[in-house]
Amino acid sequence: MKKYTIILLAILTLSSTGCKKFLNIVPTDALSGNNFWQTQKDVETFTNGLYAKFRSKVSAGFMTVGDLRSAPISTTDGTYGLYLSNNDLYGLEAFSSPTATNPPRTQWTMGWTFRNMTMWKPFYDIIASANLLYKQVDEAPAGVLSTTEVKKYKAEAVFMRNLCYFFLVRLYGDVPYNTNALTTGALPRMPMVQVLNKCIADMEAVKGDLPWTYANPSMVGVRAMRGGAIALLMHMNMWAAAFDAEANKQKYYTAVKQLGLEISSSTDYALMPYNQEDNKRLFKGRTKESLFEVYQSFNNGEKFSAYANLGYVLSHYPYLGATTFTTSRGYYQKTWMDKLYSDGAPDVRKDLWFENRTINNNTFQFKKFANTYVSGITVQNDDDIIIFRLSDAYLLTAEALANLGEDTDAQVYLNKVRQRANATVISSTGDQLKDDIYLERVREFMGEGQYYYDLVRTKRICDIKYCPAPISVGAFNAGAWTWKIDESAFIENPGMTLNYWR
Repeated sequence: MKKYTIILLAILTLSSTGCKKFLNIVPTDALSGNNFWQTQKDVETFTNGLYAKFRSKVSAGFMTVGDLRSAPISTTDGTYGLYLSNNDLYGLEAFSSPTATNPPRTQWTMGWTFRNMTMWKPFYDIIASANLLYKQVDEAPAGVLSTTEVKKYKAEAVFMRNLCYFFLVRLYGDVPYNTNALTTGALPRMPMVQVLNKCIADMEAVKGDLPWTYANPSMVGVRAMRGGAIALLMHMNMWAAAFDAEANKQKYYTAVKQLGLEISSSTDYALMPYNQEDNKRLFKGRTKESLFEVYQSFNNGEKFSAYANLGYVLSHYPYLGATTFTTSRGYYQKTWMDKLYSDGAPDVRKDLWFENRTINNNTFQFKKFANTYVSGITVQNDDDIIIFRLSDAYLLTAEALANLGEDTDAQVYLNKVRQRANATVISSTGDQLKDDIYLERVREFMGEGQYYYDLVRTKRICDIKYCPAPISVGAFNAGAWTWKIDESAFIENPGMTLNYWR
């Protein structure tokens, strides 16, 4: 008891240093009475708080922006779409400002949503909580937790902090890195490849302590599982491969290959059929395809921001809005739709996910997320936010194998995804196979926040063949692919440096 009191007093003293501290090391729900956790319920409540904080961060427009930035989407209700598709963050920032001159409400709301992409503190709050969980769970009273339970909670902490670091790297490039629960000093930005390698080692060390799945169906996909850890490791390895030296790339691709074999060995995961009912089940969440997702339920009063779902921009009644809302706020351009799908080639996703697919105006409708509820007279979306699912792991494995020159095995993983969609089997090789895998990721994850980051990771953002407003190689190397870091970061860390978008 005396030891816990000393720790508590030390932390409360550190937390009183105000805006000069860099990382907030004391989450508001960190303590139970005068000491740390005394029961498993205490630990469980705190752990659930990590996921709740993550949900708060990503349930606005965080994932949607991954489909709008540098995308072949035309929006008809405001210029935010033009700024995003042209990668004009300066214009978007001015447009998003609360002091902007009388912008239409729809524009201001969307712009303000994306301005929050510049705020990195919420991720560091989660990291601080995860660091605290990792440290303090070992101090639970004897008999409260089994050895297996302690390992699982620590692995969940590692998963959540590494997921946050991965998202931070994808947003900002180089970022401060810390795993110490009691750090209060200012930390410099660390090169992102170095951050990723630390995260990879961190996650690899504990992924085996996570269960493949949960007996309680309410926890499947929404709490860290081994499949989610594998998917996170795959993404971190592929991102590192994109930015590390050429001589180091093979080790990352080989790691993803081995992770692909590991997840394929599990019978706890499977691809869901693509038909109307199973499509609804997949995106409502907690299925055998889910590896990690963020839960939403209108019945439980847990609602995301309208902009959390790309369907808010690309859908209309009966999937969104009132009966009079008969046109979408935006649409995918016909030239892009024609690149992804051929009218003469089979693919159930064409009919399942789109209406007026090639119409090239706002009668276009994106139907992928079809779970809805009615609030008053307005139809709203009720799907989970999918962070990782099994087809993602398969296609990353295919991409890694193609980069290793193992084309035959790459085709196997690619065609697992295509066959589920009743699409024609692909037998291409070499650079054409790499292109086919990339375009399959575009098809498969449309609306799931992967598009922009795949453009960046594969450097296709510099190629007009794939990006409607490409950036130059020089601008890319200078960091034009990142998000602006809000200047509030200076308040919390006076030693901060900004990136390309100053």
